[in-house]
Amino acid sequence: MKGLYFPIFMDLSERKILVVGGGKVAQRRVETLLAFTENIVVAAPEITEELQRLVGEGAVVWLKERYSQAQLKDTYLVLAATDDAQCNEQVVRDCRERSILVNTAHKKELCDFYFPAVVRRGKLVAGVTAGGLSHKGVKEARECIDRALTELCKGMSEE
Repeated sequence: MKGLYFPIFMDLSERKILVVGGGKVAQRRVETLLAFTENIVVAAPEITEELQRLVGEGAVVWLKERYSQAQLKDTYLVLAATDDAQCNEQVVRDCRERSILVNTAHKKELCDFYFPAVVRRGKLVAGVTAGGLSHKGVKEARECIDRALTELCKGMSEE
């Protein structure tokens, strides 16, 4: 590990996010991101039924094709979430050449940022990560934060 990753919260509402891959990991990333942006593009020949539903609702744009560099045009953030390590690593190389922030689901050492576990209560957002080292620990922490925020936020306004 290079060091601890600094937690940063950014406005993604008008930023294009590209998710490369259409499986369960890509689906979870998209489901989390939908609370923060309506500009999500999924590039994959096939996608899960849930992603197909989101495409049908107009929540996500689906490029029914394998990854290509052209998909990076005007993209702010990329999540490589395919089951093909070579494809994910090509995405990382291409993003680095263009100074685009990238996360790859298959190899934490290649990530510019970690995709956090997120808890939301109205406009309140909490994120947690363990630097890619303990998925179980992060899940348990997210559940603990969820319970704590539920208790702390009783009666709190949604503003």
